Amino acid sequence: MYSVSAVLYATIVALFAHMQLGSTLLHSDKRYCAALMARKNSLVKQAQAVTAKFRATCQNPKFKSCKEILENNHEAKSGVYTIVTNIGDVQVYCEMEIGGGGFTFLPRSAIKADSKLDISSLFTDTAKVLLRIKEKNGRQPFTTMQQIADYSSIPLAVQINSHAGFKRPQNINMGPYVYLGFLPASVASARSKQGFISNNRPFTFTNCDRNPNSYFSFFSNPNHVAPSPYRANTNHHAHWRSTWQPFSKLMPSEYFFFTESHFGGCGGYSSSNQWTRASGTAIGMR
Repeated sequence: MYSVSAVLYATIVALFAHMQLGSTLLHSDKRYCAALMARKNSLVKQAQAVTAKFRATCQNPKFKSCKEILENNHEAKSGVYTIVTNIGDVQVYCEMEIGGGGFTFLPRSAIKADSKLDISSLFTDTAKVLLRIKEKNGRQPFTTMQQIADYSSIPLAVQINSHAGFKRPQNINMGPYVYLGFLPASVASARSKQGFISNNRPFTFTNCDRNPNSYFSFFSNPNHVAPSPYRANTNHHAHWRSTWQPFSKLMPSEYFFFTESHFGGCGGYSSSNQWTRASGTAIGMR
């Protein structure tokens, strides 16, 4: 901010200096006056450019994530903000209270089939994500999701329209999606204890058949494709639902997605069209 202000100040001082100098000369010197006018116009344009830069940089700054917004303004409130990304400006929802705040929620409109959106600046805390659940009664509880202790050294993976290294989701025909992977297929294929932590409560199971599902996926479903008819036991969903914590502030509906969760081999499968209490989930990264 200091460098921009200093340049602006110096430009204005120079402009007035030239104008004062011109007033002491004979007005009959048309060539000098024409040159002075050209110099004045040039300085005015420079001042306008510097003013525009000052306003963009210092008065209306663009940040790359909700975490960055919170780091620059500790009083920032939860709500819709505009951040700058590699594909341009995106309106995101920033959660500034839960779990220390700084979580960025992307809208469904930002998740497109041909999206080249780079989320590396949004997802730097790979130990946890924040999920908000849209209940049919209008409430929106939350849960913070993490790896169980046995796999705490493995970072969570968030991918856009990709599940590289992980099991393919059942509803991939729905189109654009955000993928939250817990254990890579190479790890999840073992007959071992697996699962996740939701709001500090672990849900675990033993993979009974080496089926390496270990993920949540979130679909924007712009073409309203019917959900997969796939069914499996839903015990893990009932356990997960019991961990949701109430929260009074509401997010706009465009940040919630059709949701699929799948764990195991004997962990369970569920999708939001099967849920009796909720209809979708939003995923926040930090």
